[in-house]
Amino acid sequence: MVERDHGGNVSEIARMYRIGEESIIDFSANINPFGYPPGLKEAVMSDFESILNYPDIDSYELAAALSSYHGIPRQSIVVGNGSTEFMYLLPTVFKPETALIVSPAFSEYEKGLRIAGADISYFAADRDKGFSLDVDGLCARIHEGYDMVYLCNPANPTGILTEKDDLLRIIETAGLTGAICIIDEAFIDFVEEASVKEETGRFDSLIVMRSMTKFFGIPGLRVGYLIAEPSLIETIAKSKTPWTVNSLVQRAAVTALEASDYIEASRQVVRSEREYLKEALGALPGLTVYDGAANFLFVCIDERCAVGSTALRDSLRRDGLLIRDCSNFHGLNDRYFRVAVKQREQNEILVKRLREIVKW
Repeated sequence: MVERDHGGNVSEIARMYRIGEESIIDFSANINPFGYPPGLKEAVMSDFESILNYPDIDSYELAAALSSYHGIPRQSIVVGNGSTEFMYLLPTVFKPETALIVSPAFSEYEKGLRIAGADISYFAADRDKGFSLDVDGLCARIHEGYDMVYLCNPANPTGILTEKDDLLRIIETAGLTGAICIIDEAFIDFVEEASVKEETGRFDSLIVMRSMTKFFGIPGLRVGYLIAEPSLIETIAKSKTPWTVNSLVQRAAVTALEASDYIEASRQVVRSEREYLKEALGALPGLTVYDGAANFLFVCIDERCAVGSTALRDSLRRDGLLIRDCSNFHGLNDRYFRVAVKQREQNEILVKRLREIVKW
């Protein structure tokens, strides 16, 4: 099997180890532990006849629902086939010669930039300070001159949240130097108050990238969107491939945004289960768990521990437990892995198995 740069390879693992997909617990992909919202399946099936027509090319109804949900003008939103579509589209639209990525970071930023021919540099979060961001240092680097700056908040894979005031300094610095600042908020739904979405009205160099995959538990449907100043959105939309968001996806996403009880319960359960899992993993010898703000936890294995992240991943796979080996993230090695926060019974299964494997 060819190893992917991502988690969530359930079908591949099932084939490789001859395990039924239903028996696999996937901690490698950071999906809402509740799954998709109630009523979503019924809404999609009730709209099934819509496949006889082309989908709305502008996803108008979904963009309007997102506008209402976020309190952002509809003209400031463009919808796509997951936020990954935009990771490849944006570099082709703005054609950056140079780009700065705050690392460790999702590999698709780099891939999209390389296809567009950009020269890529990195600014590493401070490992000795729990992977927090040196904002002064980053602003100094931005002043060296880049066409695009990429930052994920909360960060992936560390889960570390950069405070809004610090982000505003970074965004303002990028704007002063002529750089487009892309803030990936794929996991911000769990801490929505930390979003900089409303700042797109102030900064015409800011693009906020959002995903509905993680929080709403619909990774197989592929839906994401950008929030930016309307003229930027218009420029991006003109270059976007048409019909990338099908009719059933649009209906599902609108339904998900209306599930207010599900949304609130998801935030509460993830907060409580994240604390349980952080404490339980942190009590295991040789593991350091970072204080993340999203629906996953980033873990470091002590150098004195006999097993590294890749070997740990392979061992757990045989038991039908998937974790995200982070050794292929820029700037990391085989001492780091990431686990999604799931419901208590599943979390307990992972902790029990790790207790058996991770030894000094």
